[in-house]
Amino acid sequence: METQNFISRERQLPQSQDFQFLFRLGLEYVERLGSKFWTDYNTHDPGITILEVLCYAITELGYRSDFNIQDLLTGKNGLIENKTFFTAAEIYTNAALTVNDYRKLLIDIDGISNAWLLPTKNIKDSNGYLLPNNAESKILINRLEDKLSLKNTDANGKKISELKVRGLNKIKIELDEDPDFGDLNSLLINFAFWEKDHWVSCQIVPQFTNWSDLKSDFFRTMDKPGEISVDSVKKVGDIVFIVVHRYTKPSQELHFRIFADDSTEVDLILNHFDTEKPICEFISLFAQKRKKVQESFAKVNSTLHQNRNLGEDYLCLEVIERVNIGICADIELQPSADAVEAMSQIQMAIDKIINPRINFYTLNQLVEEGLHAEDIFTGPKLMHGFIKDAELEKANLIKEIYASDIIAVLMEIPEVVSVKNLMMTAYNLLGKPVSGSTNEKWILKLSGEEKPIFDVKRSKLLLFQKNIPFVLNETQQMMVDQKFTFYKSQIQQRKLKGISTDFEIESGEHFEVNKYYSIQNDFPATYGLGKNRISEKATPLRKAQAKQLQGYLYFYEQILADFFSQLYNAGNLLDTETIHQTYFPSLLEIDDFTGKEFYSNEIFSSDRKKAIETDFSCSEIETLYETESSFSNRRNRALDHLLARFAESFNEYVFTMYQITQNTSSHLSFNFKDIIQDKQNFLKDYPEISSNRGLGIDYWNTNDENDFQPFWKTNHRGGYEKRIAGLLGINNIGLRNIVTEDSQQKQWTVETESGNFLFKIVNPTSDLEVKWEWSQLNFLDQNVYKTDFLSGNYYLYLKDGTRKMARFEKKFETEQQAYDYLILLISILNNYYENFFCLEHILLRPFNEIHFTDEELLSVCLNDDCSSEANDDPYSFKATIVLPGYLARFKNLTFRKFAEKVFRQEAPAHVLLKICWLNTEDMLEFQKTYRQWLEEYRDYRKKYCSHKLKTEDQKAYVKKLGDLVNVLKKLNTIYPEGNLYDCDISETKNPLILGSTSLGTL
Repeated sequence: METQNFISRERQLPQSQDFQFLFRLGLEYVERLGSKFWTDYNTHDPGITILEVLCYAITELGYRSDFNIQDLLTGKNGLIENKTFFTAAEIYTNAALTVNDYRKLLIDIDGISNAWLLPTKNIKDSNGYLLPNNAESKILINRLEDKLSLKNTDANGKKISELKVRGLNKIKIELDEDPDFGDLNSLLINFAFWEKDHWVSCQIVPQFTNWSDLKSDFFRTMDKPGEISVDSVKKVGDIVFIVVHRYTKPSQELHFRIFADDSTEVDLILNHFDTEKPICEFISLFAQKRKKVQESFAKVNSTLHQNRNLGEDYLCLEVIERVNIGICADIELQPSADAVEAMSQIQMAIDKIINPRINFYTLNQLVEEGLHAEDIFTGPKLMHGFIKDAELEKANLIKEIYASDIIAVLMEIPEVVSVKNLMMTAYNLLGKPVSGSTNEKWILKLSGEEKPIFDVKRSKLLLFQKNIPFVLNETQQMMVDQKFTFYKSQIQQRKLKGISTDFEIESGEHFEVNKYYSIQNDFPATYGLGKNRISEKATPLRKAQAKQLQGYLYFYEQILADFFSQLYNAGNLLDTETIHQTYFPSLLEIDDFTGKEFYSNEIFSSDRKKAIETDFSCSEIETLYETESSFSNRRNRALDHLLARFAESFNEYVFTMYQITQNTSSHLSFNFKDIIQDKQNFLKDYPEISSNRGLGIDYWNTNDENDFQPFWKTNHRGGYEKRIAGLLGINNIGLRNIVTEDSQQKQWTVETESGNFLFKIVNPTSDLEVKWEWSQLNFLDQNVYKTDFLSGNYYLYLKDGTRKMARFEKKFETEQQAYDYLILLISILNNYYENFFCLEHILLRPFNEIHFTDEELLSVCLNDDCSSEANDDPYSFKATIVLPGYLARFKNLTFRKFAEKVFRQEAPAHVLLKICWLNTEDMLEFQKTYRQWLEEYRDYRKKYCSHKLKTEDQKAYVKKLGDLVNVLKKLNTIYPEGNLYDCDISETKNPLILGSTSLGTL
């Protein structure tokens, strides 16, 4: 079709670009407002000329305002660098939450082909609910003694019921095939040796069937001659049995079974493995294979704990056990069917049903399928492409295989006429039929925790044509095997490398929309304005009139130029970077188009020009254009708009802070700058704060090499904790000391973002220990500071009564200066120390009955007046929040009420919180024990799952756990002191509130 290029006579312009509309509207204002003095509205009138010029200028502003938003936001470098425009992968994705999310996350790891998260058993209780997974150690409910116990009887010898700990997830993974060791999921090793001019092949398996077995660790210490002693090598039937033990530790022994590929070569195998060297050869292969498995385990553990939901934990990793499925059936083919092709398709169809594959897709593939961005990016962010939920569901662990499903897919093959006499049998790793799952005609029962694999060798598919059975010859069978192998290689899961997994932010074209062209250039030459400058021969009166008109028009010029500048800087208002103005005026000093001085330099006096330049260059908020109040109002509204885009609001937080500061007894101040900064910080980190909002702390905390990283004095916190900190305006959320815990010193320095503050003990040679401990517990309390004069300056002292304990090292000229600075100092220190700890009870569970005792168990209330399922279980989906209740904001009851509401509403709905506001001594004790336990816990867990725990490791961890549990039992919330109402004390000042205040002491 030929394109017709023309301008439509009936085109509709936006009102801001429609000159005729603007002129008519302006004329209406002139007629309405100036009709008493203005009777001539013709085009020759100077007022009409000015109106026309201004209307043209407004159409230019309307034109520039109509640019695409990406053009207005694109910087000089051609990029949009606004911090609040997140990509689809950043803002749509979410930390793993559902079972499918965790499966996607694990399958995305190199070396993992499939994974399953099992939050419960397949067994139901009497109410029809699935039972939770078994914990590492049984915890029992001893109602007689009102406690939990690791013993199965109470003081009367009566058996007691077990506590079912919930929130423990069992993870099963399927490893990729390895080019050197084959199937990493199996402990079977294919071994071959040269004997009598040919290779003798065999399969070797240890006595255990899972890599998590304790004895699998013996491979690395028994893989060299001299490290083992051979107990026996004997033949039983067609199997060779080998028993060896470690030379230095005879209690460590390994049993192996060797199956010959050719049963006639059993004797050759028996003779070959009669010495240590060949046995160590295959033990070394087992050790190397196990190392490969451990490397994959380390990646999985690291990923899991980075994505651990609050109140949940994982049992030790397990490799999925496989169960081979053999299919027997009589299949009638079309008379003209190609038997080789038909058999290949039959095997492929059965394999798809029994062992469905999971594929990775590119972003373009999903877009072409018509999926929307919110559907594509559902779940966690992956590195190797995208996985479909439908395929994940098909590849789930199943408890039953239905013959009808297999028959249905076989009947879809064009060459197949009918399927008869179909039977299914499950085989274990050693090829033996599984009891209860043999020759099943309709439903094959499975455990639901094993992966079924179609086993062609143990299947018997008999083909018929015209009701006459026939068997494929050797050549045909070889061709079928090749086709089936080729098919499996084609559908093998491949992780996509180097692909785009996100939509790019579209960049526009950068336009200098702030450039201003003077309206005076558009006036007729007779006016003597702009480029049509008045003649030097003109009379002084005429020159003065022209200059007077210039000054009159400058008012409009400044407004128009400011609008252009405001449009150019609009992106700054929609950013989270700190700004000091929301109005962006334009200093008309240089003509943007000629590069010469703007005429404003001619009409202003030097004093006025200096005042304007000072105002424009001022970095403070107070300017001619906006006051501090108007700046705060406009900046907060812009940030509220950005927050609202994500359905977030700081309104209640702002109202709470305002309410606190209006209380006459409060020393807190309401600072709009702080509110603005809190909102900016929240928005900057919003993708992480939003997606990780339900995550607990990563107590594994490893780097890329899977080495443990330090916890303390880092920003290592859980996603839930970071979100809470953002909502409460807590800016220093790092995992660190909330109470100073340095060793005894003569001085200490508090290093904050606002500066470093040095304190020194007064006369440290006397009672240094007492002064140090008192100072550490009280230096955040404004009431202990007193001013004193020393050597010509005033200092702030920390006093216990009249005794000077420490001095703040800053000189002041006057006592008032010291007091004013004290207010700022206490505010900075309180903000710096504002923090909290979140302890999840599921992490405090015992791991065995040998080293753990009842003393390390959490306390419960099992009496009749408090007995309930929730009170019986202190571990499942419960957490304790510990905060310093002595800080300025934290001891305010209004803020406490708001903070507790935020803690609870932001926690997952099934998590029950205990919130404690502690005094300094209790906070210090909890901090010490929590830190020691945290460092010990992950090392204990790693050794526990790798079977490397020593007795000293057990005792060390149990000691740290016991200390933490004892501290938890003693936690009590402190309350501010209230006053009983009388005639001398205001009823509104520190009133006594039941459950929220204390009477203090007499």
